[in-house]
Amino acid sequence: MKNNSELHYVALAFLAEHQGEHLSHDERTLLVERCIDNLMEVGAVSKQTAEIIALQAYGERDSRRCRAYVDLNLSTSFTIFVRDPSNSRTRVFTVAELIALCRTPALSSLPVPSAKDLLANGIAADSKPL
Repeated sequence: MKNNSELHYVALAFLAEHQGEHLSHDERTLLVERCIDNLMEVGAVSKQTAEIIALQAYGERDSRRCRAYVDLNLSTSFTIFVRDPSNSRTRVFTVAELIALCRTPALSSLPVPSAKDLLANGIAADSKPL
């Protein structure tokens, strides 16, 4: 069994290799679901662990050209600080604001890979940190 750090690179490689194969509106869902299945097979990990690793890798890959980043030193469980070096600004979002944003038409139509499973209903309380 590979560790989660190794699986992160496996996920990045899978996404790079298969991105663009799904040109429909739900490319994200199909690509992430296939990555999850691949991680479960090659890493012998649970679906929940594979999903988290796949989504982390997808976020990293999707944001690779964006210079903005979440400042983990300032952020808390309820407040997210996003630094943008291109304009030297820091934006602050509460979780309530992010949830409201997710309900807007532009984001509510984005497919959620785990809509019926794990992350849409919250990560299980007994889950172990990666």
